[in-house]
Amino acid sequence: MNIDVHIGGAWQPCAEIALRDATKASRYGPMTLRYEPDYAIRNLHARDFRAVGVRSPVDMAVHTFAAWPSFLIDLVPQGAARRRLERASPADLTDWDLLERGAVNPVGNLRVRPHQAAAPRAHPGFALEQMIERGDAFLDYAYGIGATVAGSTDTQGEAPKFWVAQDAQGRWHPDNGQLGAGVRRYALLKFPVPEAGARAVDILRHEAAYQRVAQAMGVRVTPKLPEYMDGALLIPRFDRRVGSAGEIRLGVESVYSITGVVDSAREALRHHQVLIELHKCCTHFAEEVLEYFRRDILNLALGNRDNHGRNTAILKDTDGSIRLAPVFDFGPAYLDARAIVRVIRWDAEHEGSIDWSEVLANLETRFADVRLKPPNLTQIAAVLREFGKQLAALPQTMGECGVDKSIVDARRDNIDGLSRSLSTVAAP
Repeated sequence: MNIDVHIGGAWQPCAEIALRDATKASRYGPMTLRYEPDYAIRNLHARDFRAVGVRSPVDMAVHTFAAWPSFLIDLVPQGAARRRLERASPADLTDWDLLERGAVNPVGNLRVRPHQAAAPRAHPGFALEQMIERGDAFLDYAYGIGATVAGSTDTQGEAPKFWVAQDAQGRWHPDNGQLGAGVRRYALLKFPVPEAGARAVDILRHEAAYQRVAQAMGVRVTPKLPEYMDGALLIPRFDRRVGSAGEIRLGVESVYSITGVVDSAREALRHHQVLIELHKCCTHFAEEVLEYFRRDILNLALGNRDNHGRNTAILKDTDGSIRLAPVFDFGPAYLDARAIVRVIRWDAEHEGSIDWSEVLANLETRFADVRLKPPNLTQIAAVLREFGKQLAALPQTMGECGVDKSIVDARRDNIDGLSRSLSTVAAP
């Protein structure tokens, strides 16, 4: 199977993967990976947007893995997209089959090379209202061309999601990666998760409000914020840009990918592990560690329990820089009827309380264990104390950003407790 990378406005042959045992076609089976020789020579040692993953820098070797390299799991279809492929197949599909059939237009700048390139199909497009209403014409066309989001999933269920793009005339099109020139902007169209229960619409609506809160609190967001309209959320894509020569795709890897997690149900992940891997790959780690702390504190304050490793990612820009992608899937997950629990935790997190001074002390130890210089813990402590002061005004900020009063009131005690606990944080 061939992997392509999108660079300079076009797809290029990048790497080849192969099963070592055709009878073991799941993610747990052995596999080989090698970069295309010509590509490797041009991009030798790169581990930025030119590499398949930060754990697999470009080289000339043939690599053997006991299980799949983790970057591939980001590409395997999940949720509704996976089930749709399975329903359309007369036989059971392996992970290998799903990767081959469903990873031709994933997030980021990688794809599995399609056996036959699909030619762009002329279509007049849809009005935004037609997409939001999920009319038959839109759904049939979106599913027919494969514009569903193949690599995304929410905990224990999935939100219906479609890649969409707006053309120069303002019409909207489901985006299967074959639209060609003339795109004004790229977006993700997201609908409520039915499994979330009676508050599903409220959860989705508050993703827009929570993004405004994140922006007000200094957390990294997209330049244009998501918009909630009549039961749907239109989310600007951070992995796509429109350049003078057409589409520009940025590399994206989930936290699970950069930490080497192949099966999140079997492999527990801690925050210090994420920070160690961010230290290894981010261009300006001193900035990213502060960003990471702010996000997790807001998750705790606002009740966003859905912090699994596919809800945080790195963004690999075309200038070679690597940083945390803008915050996404950020909402009041505590309202979800599925009783979502917090997945990634700190060592010093016990029964809902966190000793932030102990968090910093543990970071010092964990970084020393892998022979890495820890971040500036004195600076982090000072930033956390200041952020704790900001939290005191968070209920007011939430109201100004459109969060319902019932949610503000429900989160007030958690916010006050966090503000107090951060006021005393000290570096080891």
